[in-house]
Amino acid sequence: MKKTALVAVLGLMALAASAQPKVVGHRGCRFEGPYENTLASFRFAQEVGVDAVEYDVHLTSDDKIIVFHGPTVPGTDGKDVRKMTFAEARKVVLPGGHQMPSLEEWFAQARKAPKIKIIMELKAQLSQERETLLVEKAMAMVKSSGMESQVEYTTFSEWMCKEIHRVDPKAKVIFISSGVFVPDAAYAKEKGYDGISYNLDGFLNNPHIAKQAKELGIETTLWLVNDYEVADWGILHDIDCISTDHPEKLVPYIKAVKTYRK
Repeated sequence: MKKTALVAVLGLMALAASAQPKVVGHRGCRFEGPYENTLASFRFAQEVGVDAVEYDVHLTSDDKIIVFHGPTVPGTDGKDVRKMTFAEARKVVLPGGHQMPSLEEWFAQARKAPKIKIIMELKAQLSQERETLLVEKAMAMVKSSGMESQVEYTTFSEWMCKEIHRVDPKAKVIFISSGVFVPDAAYAKEKGYDGISYNLDGFLNNPHIAKQAKELGIETTLWLVNDYEVADWGILHDIDCISTDHPEKLVPYIKAVKTYRK
């Protein structure tokens, strides 16, 4: 019994001695709050005190931006949001009675908590030309709305990473990948990325990446962190950000670890 208690205390001390990661609300939130990527999910994440909110954007068939993960739209018999007009997408009633937000509405909500970063994930489009158009339109709206200091960009598409930096070399770009075979931090540095965002498979199977990223000044994000054990792994390996579907659980957990450290 005493040995078990000692191990637990030593574990807490190790966590407390490590840097604590920032908490990112994945799609606002997914499981405990309102439907993902809606204004209600954004408000939920803001209210529980996240450091950042990640959200997804697509380009509709009439070249307008909609906040939605997709591409398949629920309740539409398999329609692809990229093949719908903006008006058609806005008419869809999402689970819980919600609506897909416009980017303008998302920015308006973001301004209510200016210290919370909003991480725009640009989703894959039907061609490189469409991806370029999404980048250009999204970034133009960020600039015209005066949101440059609050918005960061992330995407699985290396083409869009390149296009983001073409439009604004100073924009913060976080490259996402998943699975066992992920590019290391040196590759990200070479490409000019500011961060890498990998799931647990990527980091566990490439244990050098987290340390290498720290040495090179590349920010690390671990996803999806939906239980405390994975959060502990992120803390112990000096991960900068953890992305979670459960911000209402991870925010108080990270705060508790910080309090123990103090």
